[in-house]
Amino acid sequence: MTQTALAKPLDFPTGRPHGFAPLENEPQFDAQRHLQIEMPDEILPLSALGYSDAEIAECPTPFGVTSIFRVLSDEGAACLLDVARQLEQFTTSNARIARNVRGAVYRSKFLRDLCQSPELTAAISKICGTPLLPHTLPHQLGHLNYNPLEVGENVDKWHVDTLRIDFVMFVTDPKSVEGGEFQYYKGTKAEVAALKADGKPLDPEKIVSPAMPGPGYAVVQQGNMVVHRAKGLTAPGERITMVNGYVPQDIEFPDFSRFDQLYLVDPKDVAASEYTRHMKWMARERIDAQLEGFEFSEDTAKMAEEFESLSALMLETAKELRNAGTATVEHFGD
Repeated sequence: MTQTALAKPLDFPTGRPHGFAPLENEPQFDAQRHLQIEMPDEILPLSALGYSDAEIAECPTPFGVTSIFRVLSDEGAACLLDVARQLEQFTTSNARIARNVRGAVYRSKFLRDLCQSPELTAAISKICGTPLLPHTLPHQLGHLNYNPLEVGENVDKWHVDTLRIDFVMFVTDPKSVEGGEFQYYKGTKAEVAALKADGKPLDPEKIVSPAMPGPGYAVVQQGNMVVHRAKGLTAPGERITMVNGYVPQDIEFPDFSRFDQLYLVDPKDVAASEYTRHMKWMARERIDAQLEGFEFSEDTAKMAEEFESLSALMLETAKELRNAGTATVEHFGD
């Protein structure tokens, strides 16, 4: 990959969507004090989940999922818990999740600075083996999941994510509650879809429940390839997790935004506007890379292909926008 193929970061929007007032009293993020990043002991490739070489070639990295590793210091974990508790009043629900807060990075500067931390982004890039940027859709930064009010109801159903790379981090102490495990399936999403279509349960031998030692610990995954879920609590308690998303910095890679899904769970004006902004950024970065790599040539076929690629990107974006609201929320059930 050449340097010109790497996209420049997209600045966070200067304004807020209607109704997203900022928190009035929150800590100030300090990477020196609040981060305590440790590398995971194990990194499982997609091939270990059963994906073929052809399927892996369509991904920005062969990386699959990590073992548990530390992200936050004790002070950082305490600050994030304070912020998450303040944000709980803004929970919404959808067909997959009973209580979650999305777009909290518009409300909380602490959360925004944490999710966009260069130190954290560099660490996640190293783990995944490819350059990453904090997700250019703000609603994919700092997504917070809260346990349902009904004991026993799963926090989230079996699913794959609407983004490529993300980490799942416990905000509350997982040892302080009964149940609430994060789980992933050591198989492919096609395997899970086939089992569900046939009315068969997932193979229990392939369900992995990593032991989280405390708050501020996380798992990184290629979320659109790793099938995972969050179990419900078996007794009353408090369970909060944070999911932070990233995009590949390689701008030639096909977009994976799943706007069709985001439009169903986020405010419609915000989802459409963020998606449009993201795709314009991607188109701009591709054009800039081509301009920076300008050279004299007679290869008109290659020149035409570059314009066709840009045209296809824009036409697909327009198609997604026109089809907004026609999909259904996707998941594999409990």
